[in-house]
Amino acid sequence: MVAAVLTTILPALLVLPLAAGGLRAEPRQVILVRHADKDVDRGDFNLSPAGLLRAIRLGRLLPACFGPVERLGSYGFNPGSQKNARSYQTAVPLAVATGLPIRLFSGGEDDSPAAPADLRQDPWLAGRSVVLVWEHRRLPALAAELGWPAMAAIADDAFDDLVVLRYDGAPGQPPTVTRHQQSALLRQPCYQRAVSPLPQVPLP
Repeated sequence: MVAAVLTTILPALLVLPLAAGGLRAEPRQVILVRHADKDVDRGDFNLSPAGLLRAIRLGRLLPACFGPVERLGSYGFNPGSQKNARSYQTAVPLAVATGLPIRLFSGGEDDSPAAPADLRQDPWLAGRSVVLVWEHRRLPALAAELGWPAMAAIADDAFDDLVVLRYDGAPGQPPTVTRHQQSALLRQPCYQRAVSPLPQVPLP
């Protein structure tokens, strides 16, 4: 008798967390970040000193102003030439601050895809708050894969913006999109009062 009851009830209990608002099949929030500043005159693929400072600020800013980061990913780079290494370098301070591993997406080669296919449905993102640091020419394709095909091209010298996609509607619906200037957020209380293992660095 007891065994029969358990056989009936247990499967239903296992389904309840999802039916009651467990992890969604798509992300809760995705923050899209262009890699930090470069020095074109230097002729390498690393961040400039200004870019390193920006990356440290982002490592403090993102959790403080947008809530805990649960997943962290970066556009891949070519391990031979180091091409596109700036995206990974930009993500490192946030990884240090949060203890998260950086998921390195395939990329870095000239013939690599601009964005992973079906990324919005990837279980790695499901129900999570995610930060993706990307190569700027490929960011619009990434945004389109995540449900926002209207992202404009990014100027080569534009480093200050970040975009937040929120998935508050029914699955498959377009996300709510907000754009922010990092320079404005750095002057908000959420950043000014941030508690972080990362050091304070001068504002730009």
